[in-house]
Amino acid sequence: MEPTRDSHATLVDLLDRILDKGLVLYADIIVSVAGIPLIGVNLRAALAGMETMLKYGVMQDWDQRIRAREGDNRGQRELPLASGEQVILKMLGSYLYSQGVYTSWRQGYFYITDRRIALYLPTFGEVLFQASLQSIKGLAIGGEKHFNGNEREHLCLLLEGGDVARLHALDTRQLRQAIERGMAALGLTWQEIDTCPQCAEEAPVEELLRNGCDRCGWVSPRVKKGMLPATAAG
Repeated sequence: MEPTRDSHATLVDLLDRILDKGLVLYADIIVSVAGIPLIGVNLRAALAGMETMLKYGVMQDWDQRIRAREGDNRGQRELPLASGEQVILKMLGSYLYSQGVYTSWRQGYFYITDRRIALYLPTFGEVLFQASLQSIKGLAIGGEKHFNGNEREHLCLLLEGGDVARLHALDTRQLRQAIERGMAALGLTWQEIDTCPQCAEEAPVEELLRNGCDRCGWVSPRVKKGMLPATAAG
């Protein structure tokens, strides 16, 4: 085939031609010192798209091994479930991870099942966060400023022991509804939680109104005015 010159050809055209038709390189290199050949290099290289490679019988074994490995990995890309566990909702989302001074939103897929909520990272088969539905004592929708300046909603879960988990999803309210459906099916009850007006600590609304905030000592004005009786601590 005679080479042709096209002054209008672009880099994209070149790459398209290489991927479609392929490129074969032959090179013989001899390294000499003072006229004495010391090193010889014989190069044979083929460059093309995988479809073209397979068409000419090149790299078939590699392709089969890669596809087999990918098939095995795909089988592990769903959250491992216990026997009889049913998924209520799967949704892309994130969890606010905090360890000492390090805080970041870790992304994955939320799985709401009839037993738990879990954030799963399929790439590494890692469970980033999980909590049983029985351990959830309260829920609330809150808001925060994202780094791009936009306001976005997050879901606060008050867990057994007083820990608070902050979650964000593509549809945070739908995520909450799925959790509430799962809890209701188990006959579980929960409280609406809110943040303390003074220190922004999350706590059940009823507890904030009647007992105040045990972190900063804030007391509801209605308790101060005698409109609501304060309950004894403990």
